[in-house]
Amino acid sequence: MKVMSKNGSSTGTAPKKACRRPRWLGPLLDDPMYRRMRKALIREIAPETVLEWIEAEEYVISQYQSMRFGDWQKVIYEHCQWEGFKRAIKRRLRQRCPSDPEDELEWKAGRLWPTMARSIERAEIEAETFLARQPDLDSIARRRATALQRRDAALRHIEQRRSRRTKEAAQNQKIAATRSMNGKGEGPLVEPTPLKELPIAPDRWHQNGHR
Repeated sequence: MKVMSKNGSSTGTAPKKACRRPRWLGPLLDDPMYRRMRKALIREIAPETVLEWIEAEEYVISQYQSMRFGDWQKVIYEHCQWEGFKRAIKRRLRQRCPSDPEDELEWKAGRLWPTMARSIERAEIEAETFLARQPDLDSIARRRATALQRRDAALRHIEQRRSRRTKEAAQNQKIAATRSMNGKGEGPLVEPTPLKELPIAPDRWHQNGHR
């Protein structure tokens, strides 16, 4: 009778390997960058089972999403610098003309920004750009953080599953070696007893009074 492990497979047998990606995982994205990145990561992860394929695809798509969200942040900073310029200029104009209404400051900022922009440091422009688009940037940052958490969790699950499988394989080898020592694998498994634990037979020569 074969001993069954927790995953339902008999001891001494390796888990079934999935050589190819299951079709029911769905089509891949058409983005060339995604496909190049996925090819490199799948080669590195080398999924061996269906569960590892699921986790590997989760790792790839999460990494891809985190990269895309990072690109979105860069685009906002680059294309919304005018808003940062305008906020910085309006803040200076507001200090000079505190009584001017908001629409007046808006009009002056549109006229004076070519001459005043040179006096504004880049760090201030970036800070004002962030404050102008903070809700959008915060939303992207949260999405990116979630994608990175999913990516790390997927890789952690793969590593844990492989470590567990390695331990099971080592245990199976130990069982197989013990069976071979017991002879043809029949009968109950008996671990070899160390010599120091074997009972010592009484010395009948000394028991009979002989020295």
